[in-house]
Amino acid sequence: PDVLSHVAVRARNMKVFLATCYERSPIDQLSSLQGEGISIQSTASGEVTYHEASMDNVMAGKSGSNSVSNGDFGALEVPSWCGEYTLMMDEFAPGKVGAKSKNLASLRGKLPEEINLPPSVTLPFGTFETILDHPDNKVVKGDLELLLEKVRHAPIETLAACRSTAVRVSIPGELKSALASTMKKAGLQWPGNRERWEEAFAALKKVWASKYNDRAYFSMKKVGLKISDLRMAVLVQRVVPAKYAFVVHTRNPSTGNDEEIYAEIVCGLGETLVGNYPGRPLAFVARKDDLHQILIESYPSKSLGIFCPESLIFRSDSNGEDLDGYAGAGLYDSVTMDRTIENQVDYSAEPLVTDEKFMYDLCFRIASVGKAIEDALGTAQDIEGVVESNGEITVVQTRPQV
Repeated sequence: PDVLSHVAVRARNMKVFLATCYERSPIDQLSSLQGEGISIQSTASGEVTYHEASMDNVMAGKSGSNSVSNGDFGALEVPSWCGEYTLMMDEFAPGKVGAKSKNLASLRGKLPEEINLPPSVTLPFGTFETILDHPDNKVVKGDLELLLEKVRHAPIETLAACRSTAVRVSIPGELKSALASTMKKAGLQWPGNRERWEEAFAALKKVWASKYNDRAYFSMKKVGLKISDLRMAVLVQRVVPAKYAFVVHTRNPSTGNDEEIYAEIVCGLGETLVGNYPGRPLAFVARKDDLHQILIESYPSKSLGIFCPESLIFRSDSNGEDLDGYAGAGLYDSVTMDRTIENQVDYSAEPLVTDEKFMYDLCFRIASVGKAIEDALGTAQDIEGVVESNGEITVVQTRPQV
């Protein structure tokens, strides 16, 4: 899979082997060995080899594995609602908002001028739970409480019902007024008519509802965390019209080398990368002591690019995503107010492929972003950003790399 996709990051964190195969014959060969023992090796560049092995050796390796066990993270600290429906960036603080919001705020004034940060506001922890207590949401709250009592017995069906119920929540007028005012102060264009407001709130509700995602529930359960302790802040940003999107890990995740930056680039928005769409990104390694030393690991081959018109995006920012040593990336949803568009990528006319100077220059600039952010925050970072058609780079989020 893409090395920096969310599922790959979680697999590494959980010590689970994960591989993607684009051809049928290797799958058929593996299928023919059903019931037999095999030993699998992978290289830093992502190549996978395997050979037959005795079941005794396989089981010995399994018993000695270093997978994450239940209870490693104790209980989530449950934050209380701060009393405000929305917060400006200078109000982002621990206990009020999640790591995405806090990390962006902490970068202000610490980066070179050529690295942009998007205007942002956040609906803090506890906002969803607070509006559930509104009289208009009495039935929704009761339905959710009943469903959560059943989730252990039939998780898949019950979680789907929880998500369907959560999006029925009514938005009080006070929240709408607060959001409109805060977005205006932050320089964010807010929806101008009733229909657009409904589209914005539909996206917001989907983010809240994603606290009941299957993958989130099972991931939390594995490490002993309770879904009832999860609180979902929501970071609201402008969708930057992306020509390219990138993810940077400032410590090479394949080798663990602290002196190397690893990055992946795709055409359009980053969902094709973090969502592990078929094909490969442009992937490269750069040395921190000489960012011009760039080694291309793979050339782009993803057939689809995802694009979005000028819009808003509502990003999940929970208290369960960025615990020390726990990869929560991608467990919860970030939703654009407007529908995204999937277009075929024409690599015959794509500078990432046809213009070597352009490609290496872009890789250098993205590697420089990674180093600047790591220097500003003091630890290895997992960074997501976009490049506009005019070449401007915007960092949309960063978190400590796990």
